[in-house]
Formats: sequence, structure tokens, C-alpha cells
Amino acid sequence: MPHPLVAIAGPTGSGKSELSLRIAEEFGGEIINCDSLQIYRYFDIGTAKLPVAERRGVPHHMLDVADPDEHFSAGEFARRGRAVLEEIAARGRLPVVAGGTGFYLRALLEGLFPGPERDDAVRSRLAAREARRPGSLHKLLGRFDPEAAQRVHARDTRKLIRALEVCLLTRRSMSQAFAAGRHSLQGFRWLKIGVDPPRAALY
Repeated sequence: MPHPLVAIAGPTGSGKSELSLRIAEEFGGEIINCDSLQIYRYFDIGTAKLPVAERRGVPHHMLDVADPDEHFSAGEFARRGRAVLEEIAARGRLPVVAGGTGFYLRALLEGLFPGPERDDAVRSRLAAREARRPGSLHKLLGRFDPEAAQRVHARDTRKLIRALEVCLLTRRSMSQAFAAGRHSLQGFRWLKIGVDPPRAALY
């Protein structure tokens, strides 16, 4: 039988932390952070990271797991986060996922397309090429992956670099990688809760 899981999403300051604590206390849960900034050490101010003294004894995971100069992708978050979910379930506890980063939450629950990890050397070469010859990356992508070239704007350098990085590292196109599908989280049934207070209440 699938293990239950609660996922709480919403903007910073919307009350996600308090709600996740109440659910964890009521149902014997442990909290998994899903905020892309709170995973970093020393990023306490401006991220609404809950101090240890205010966690009311509820175990929290995926907080302070990376240094500020360390690259931590959504794929890495999903890999490590899923391992934590399995550990919590094995203890017979309720996983409560809380965070404001929709992309990280989708990566955790629904999975990402099976692309390679970033390669900074490849990215640097591509960025230098675009700096020397603006527009060259879009033309290059048009040769490697015409479908992706139609979707990505010629000036969106970040997406162009990622699409070409996938082509160069996997020898297949981004479109083919997307077509291969994503691997959603198995063994859990989840309830998603969206916290959406009036805008005026956030400021």
C-alpha cells in the first residue's frame, strides 16, 4: 500500500512552516524542506528559514545541506529528497514536504526528464562562443535539435546552453530526452495543499 505524504506549497510568509509543524505534530510527521535557498548554509536572513528553537522538536530535513558556492540542482534535490522520504516512511512516520519552490517540488514528486548533470566546462565554452558570435548558439541548436530551436528564443542564452549541453553530453537531442518521459515518485500517495493568503497579508 502506498505511504501517505503531504506536500505544502505557497509563497514566503504564507504560513507554510506553521501549517507543516501542526500537521507533523498531529500525525507524527517529519518535515522535508523544499525551498531552493534554505538548502544552503548561512542563508538564514531573507529565506524565512525556521530557527532550530522554533521547530518544536519536529525533525527537519534538507536544510543547510550545501555551501553557498556549491551548485545544487533540482535533480540533486530530487535524488536526495527521495532518499529522505524513503527513510521517513521506513520509520512509519508521515513525510511533510514544505517549501515555496514549485520546480523543486515537481522534481521531487513528478521527476525531471533524464538529462545529464551540468558540465561547467561545456557551459563555459558555449557561453564564450555566444559572446564572440551572438546568435550562433541558436543556429547551432537548429542543426542539433530543430524542435528545441523552435521553442527557445534566440536570446535566451541560459536555455540554449542547457539544450546544447544535453546534445553534446548525451549524443541525443533535448526533444528526445523529453520524449523519454519522467519518473514520478513511486510508493507514495500524496496530498498537495496550496497556501495562498491575500497579497496584502504577505507585506
